Amino acid sequence: MDSLYTERKRENFMLRMPAKMNEEIRRMAEMDGISINSAIVQRLAKSLREDRADGQ
Repeated sequence: MDSLYTERKRENFMLRMPAKMNEEIRRMAEMDGISINSAIVQRLAKSLREDRADGQ
Protein backbone atom coordinates (compact mmCIF):
# COMPACT_ATOMS: atom_id res chain seq x y z
CA MET A 1 0.00 0.00 0.00
CA ASP A 2 1.14 3.53 -0.72
CA SER A 3 3.09 5.02 2.20
CA LEU A 4 0.93 8.15 2.01
CA TYR A 5 -1.98 6.12 3.32
CA THR A 6 -0.34 4.03 6.03
CA GLU A 7 0.05 6.63 8.76
CA ARG A 8 -1.49 5.85 12.14
CA LYS A 9 -3.68 8.97 12.30
CA ARG A 10 -7.19 8.04 11.30
CA GLU A 11 -10.40 9.84 10.58
CA ASN A 12 -13.75 8.16 11.14
CA PHE A 13 -16.85 8.81 9.07
CA MET A 14 -20.03 7.07 8.03
CA LEU A 15 -20.21 5.76 4.50
CA ARG A 16 -23.47 5.02 2.75
CA MET A 17 -23.31 2.77 -0.29
CA PRO A 18 -25.69 0.63 -2.31
CA ALA A 19 -26.38 -2.77 -0.73
CA LYS A 20 -25.04 -4.61 -3.79
CA MET A 21 -21.73 -2.73 -3.60
CA ASN A 22 -21.48 -3.47 0.11
CA GLU A 23 -22.01 -7.18 -0.56
CA GLU A 24 -19.35 -7.18 -3.28
CA ILE A 25 -16.79 -5.41 -1.08
CA ARG A 26 -17.62 -7.74 1.81
CA ARG A 27 -17.03 -10.79 -0.44
CA MET A 28 -13.75 -9.42 -1.79
CA ALA A 29 -12.51 -8.59 1.70
CA GLU A 30 -13.42 -12.05 2.94
CA MET A 31 -11.59 -13.71 0.03
CA ASP A 32 -8.50 -11.58 0.74
CA GLY A 33 -8.69 -12.24 4.49
CA ILE A 34 -8.93 -8.54 5.35
CA SER A 35 -11.51 -6.25 6.90
CA ILE A 36 -14.06 -4.39 4.83
CA ASN A 37 -12.42 -1.15 5.96
CA SER A 38 -9.02 -2.34 4.70
CA ALA A 39 -10.54 -3.39 1.38
CA ILE A 40 -12.11 0.04 0.90
CA VAL A 41 -8.91 1.88 1.89
CA GLN A 42 -6.85 -0.26 -0.51
CA ARG A 43 -9.24 0.49 -3.37
CA LEU A 44 -9.24 4.22 -2.63
CA ALA A 45 -5.43 4.27 -2.41
CA LYS A 46 -5.17 2.47 -5.76
CA SER A 47 -7.53 4.95 -7.37
CA LEU A 48 -5.61 7.92 -5.98
CA ARG A 49 -2.27 6.45 -7.18
CA GLU A 50 -3.74 5.99 -10.65
CA ASP A 51 -5.02 9.56 -10.67
CA ARG A 52 -1.55 10.84 -9.71
CA ALA A 53 0.04 8.73 -12.44
CA ASP A 54 -2.43 10.18 -14.97
CA GLY A 55 -1.49 13.71 -13.87
CA GLN A 56 -4.82 14.55 -12.28
